[in-house]
Amino acid sequence: MSTLILYIGSKNLSSWSLRPWLFLRHHAIRFDEVLIPLDRADTRARILEHSPSGKVPLLQHGSTRVWDSLAICEYLAETFALPGAWPSDPAARAYARSVACEMHAGFAALRQALPFDATRDPEPVPLSAAVQADIERIRALWREARTRYGQDGPWLFGRFGIADAMYAPVALRMIAYAVPLDGPEQDYAAAMAAHPAVEKWIEAAAMEVPVPEPAPMPVPGPSSVPDITEDDFTDDEDTVVAVDSDIEAPPPATEPSVDDVAGFEIEPTPELTSAKPKAADQEQERRSKIRSFILPPD
Repeated sequence: MSTLILYIGSKNLSSWSLRPWLFLRHHAIRFDEVLIPLDRADTRARILEHSPSGKVPLLQHGSTRVWDSLAICEYLAETFALPGAWPSDPAARAYARSVACEMHAGFAALRQALPFDATRDPEPVPLSAAVQADIERIRALWREARTRYGQDGPWLFGRFGIADAMYAPVALRMIAYAVPLDGPEQDYAAAMAAHPAVEKWIEAAAMEVPVPEPAPMPVPGPSSVPDITEDDFTDDEDTVVAVDSDIEAPPPATEPSVDDVAGFEIEPTPELTSAKPKAADQEQERRSKIRSFILPPD
């Protein structure tokens, strides 16, 4: 069989890429991954080399190209006869397709106000009425799916399926923005955050995130060194003062420029002066915050 190639965007930014990637990893389907960073000047040109829509994700399977995350998951389910992709019960299957399509086409207020950030520390933000309405709707969908159809496992319909792939980034958003959850919704978000493939995705996303470096020590210029005369010392002081008049003050700092690419802007951040990955201790602290948020107290 031909090799599967999945073209995805940056793991810290691309929620749509996570969906088919997670579906593939959950079902242990071998595939090659091609990641196209979303914050580069050539991002759109690189995507267009593979995806006529100019968007990711895109799946290449021999001569077949499939774009759109839901279409990719459907194609994989049919090609590999994946069990549980949709529930076997007709009523449950209809509900699963409905909630998956609602996620695919809806919740614009939530997606705009709470952008996907796989490595964000859980912190709440003010929520508009429209965002709150989206959240309440999602909680209701999760609650009903888990209560009516989820008795056979931790996922919306018991077994991990396409509906779960669609809502994986939403669960991570709920955690990242400390959206209050309880009961079945909290259990579902906790299960998603603990999925081994989701943890791998977040680890890789953390490698994309630059961390601030300490500010450099200021270098004094000639004007910053005071004049010293004999009167400044007593006879019993054995003091040597060296003044290097060749040292120049450093040039003023400039903000790094960030290109407006792929249809969105990333605000320049002056304090981010290196492309080093997120430090391991910071990632450990973030995970501790996530655990304290999604797990009920002892």
